[in-house]
Amino acid sequence: MATLHHSKIITEMHYYVPSCSAMRYIASKYDKTGQWYPQDLDIRVKVDEYLDWQHTNTRKHGVGYFYNLVLAPIFTKKPVDRDLVNDHKKELARVEREFVSYFLSSKPFIAGNHVTIADLAAACEFEQPQAGGYELSKPITEYLKRVKAAVGPSYDELHKVLYDNMKGKV
Repeated sequence: MATLHHSKIITEMHYYVPSCSAMRYIASKYDKTGQWYPQDLDIRVKVDEYLDWQHTNTRKHGVGYFYNLVLAPIFTKKPVDRDLVNDHKKELARVEREFVSYFLSSKPFIAGNHVTIADLAAACEFEQPQAGGYELSKPITEYLKRVKAAVGPSYDELHKVLYDNMKGKV
């Protein structure tokens, strides 16, 4: 199954897998600490719950906002569809509220006190609209700071291309 929505990042598996499946596989195989994809099923279920939820929430509206505001006009040579961008913006605000109240609650990270692959996915999905000029809520901004601190210098390295390419475009 090879579509534009799949990444061939696990070459040893010899087929395409969705990015969340790839993260689960890589963390399960290579993270001997169990931090990134916890072995404890009571903790892991929170990771899986977010990874399943994000496709129709964080990703749909974060990428929808970014794509329709920044990329679609470049690819289609048509003006920004402001109604569509505003719809994603409105939904993204809802997503932020639900993410904070349900997934974070009073915890620093989705699954508790340690960053996991769910947090990596969430951070990437929130970084894109922010790079496109969307103003994230204070709780999400603080959450991203915690994820960044937990990941270390690699976090900025991974997002550098996104932000460098956005300079002067929004």
